[in-house]
Amino acid sequence: MHKTALIATPQPEVSRALTEWLAINDIDIQIASSGSDAIEHIALDRPDVVLAQLAMEGMSGLRLAHYLKAQEQLADVPVILLCRDEREMDLVKGKWPAFLCAGSLHPALISELKRELVN
Repeated sequence: MHKTALIATPQPEVSRALTEWLAINDIDIQIASSGSDAIEHIALDRPDVVLAQLAMEGMSGLRLAHYLKAQEQLADVPVILLCRDEREMDLVKGKWPAFLCAGSLHPALISELKRELVN
């Protein structure tokens, strides 16, 4: 069974880095440029994991995560927040899985993706 990851980020370099790793690991990929765009994708095809940039115009990654957890049929979809810096990491520390992602993939993020999608 193929796994699907939804990447919600307005930053092409973050999307590109994640897409490369996911494609190598034979994961189907959906791309959304905003939180509201992500909700539209999810309504059409439920992903196995959502990777959402914390800071996005309109609906932030954090608001998207709260929205998904409030939906009974989507509450079990893992949400991983992507942060640009330590300040953003501090905003969600301990509440959501969050990783630094500024164009390159942090080894801890790769481990989390393997746990959620590959193993």
